[in-house]
Amino acid sequence: MPQSPYISYFFPSSGGFDGGEVEKIPGFDFVDWLKNTVSENDFVVMKMDVEGTEFDLIPRLFETRAICLVDEIFLECHYNRWQRCCPGQRSPKYEKTYDQCLQLFTSLRQSGVLVHQWF
Repeated sequence: MPQSPYISYFFPSSGGFDGGEVEKIPGFDFVDWLKNTVSENDFVVMKMDVEGTEFDLIPRLFETRAICLVDEIFLECHYNRWQRCCPGQRSPKYEKTYDQCLQLFTSLRQSGVLVHQWF
């Protein structure tokens, strides 16, 4: 699946997420890079902090079988957690729930990948 070599990045205006500029920045296909860089003989430890795209990247790692190249992951899973500033309000930045994060961890563990929650 060809993808653009650029990704969109959101710059919030005045610290909020209700407006701001979207800028395209250079990106790359991590799965292709991983498959072309490491082999099954390597011991691969990955620290993943991809600001919510873990819900797209991890399934793609499974679909392409690139997940077989990864032995251990330290994963920061982004979800709509409660905001410190505003009791009773969840962050609008992320749509996924903490339960969906736990499901992601479970799927990795069931596939034999040692995964740790990173905050």
